[in-house]
Amino acid sequence: MRGRADIDVTSEERNEKVRRLDPLRLDEDLRALPKMNETADVAALARVLGGAVPSDESVAGFTPAECLAAMRDLGMYLGSIKRHGVSPFDVVPGAARSLELLGQRTRMIPRDTVYHYTCWNPVGERERLYTGHQMERCLIDAIRTCVPDLAYAVEVGRSLQGEDPADSSYSDKIFSLASYIAAADRAMGDVIAQVTPEFFAQVLRPFFEEVDIAGHTYMGPAAAHIPIFLVDILLWASDRSSGEYLKFCQEFASHTLPHWQEWCSEWMRTPSVTSRVTAALDGFRSPAEAANAESSARGLRQALRSLISFRGKHLVMARRAYHEEIRLYEMGSGGARVELLEEILALTRQNGAMITAATPR
Repeated sequence: MRGRADIDVTSEERNEKVRRLDPLRLDEDLRALPKMNETADVAALARVLGGAVPSDESVAGFTPAECLAAMRDLGMYLGSIKRHGVSPFDVVPGAARSLELLGQRTRMIPRDTVYHYTCWNPVGERERLYTGHQMERCLIDAIRTCVPDLAYAVEVGRSLQGEDPADSSYSDKIFSLASYIAAADRAMGDVIAQVTPEFFAQVLRPFFEEVDIAGHTYMGPAAAHIPIFLVDILLWASDRSSGEYLKFCQEFASHTLPHWQEWCSEWMRTPSVTSRVTAALDGFRSPAEAANAESSARGLRQALRSLISFRGKHLVMARRAYHEEIRLYEMGSGGARVELLEEILALTRQNGAMITAATPR
């Protein structure tokens, strides 16, 4: 698949390649970004962004990795200017065209995503930060740590397509997938322990506001766009979800990697793993096949338990951050209300309970 080799998050080597790059020569300016945001110095932010916007010729000469790094750095100023109530394209009109060109080169949206902000963000002194606060660093690190595991979960899930849950290899893959999902649960636990709801809601959330480019609206680098929603679609949501959540999944997919966008569209039209495993348990099988199907069900049960644990922690954080006494916004950074998160958790629990009931002890 074209672009897949260069735009991926499973390889630490490839992620580090993007982190090392500074194609727009913004390392020094970005160190001052937290101070500019603290003083709401929109003029200075616009001046840096305007001076950094690459020409059409420069974008054409960038490697895919350089395009990702350039989008990452432009996005920090994009989100900062918007956070202070100003449209970045009013103060730097030429930025929109460069963002569109960079998006075309990478087959991603024409703005930065959660992957630019975390996986492709340098670690240490060169880390790109809106606020410079330690809690922002903790949030970035938690996402940066779990996304590669979730990407592997997606890869394993794709390998299950077309396979029979009564085959011996199926259950092995399901257990492997479940182990990768657990990384998201651990990361969410770290976020709850290290990032206060007040900091996220009142300090960091404003930097993730949406922007309009060429008549389309693009959300900021929201954590909601990590591939946990792809795991949902694969395991249960393609045919056991609500219309509202599937609609959000389609929107989330547009803010992810190119090949994931294609897989999301494909998986939403295919039976979920839950449906396939349930059918395998109900079907007539040889003793060996029945044992394999039961093992696959146990692996699926473990995967759903990890999802339920992650969703429960996420809901606790969201309820606190978007409580009316704390919140600045009613909608989450990914565009969803807390009520949708409650529905997703309830549906995941429902599917988990069904698989548990159908699985021999």
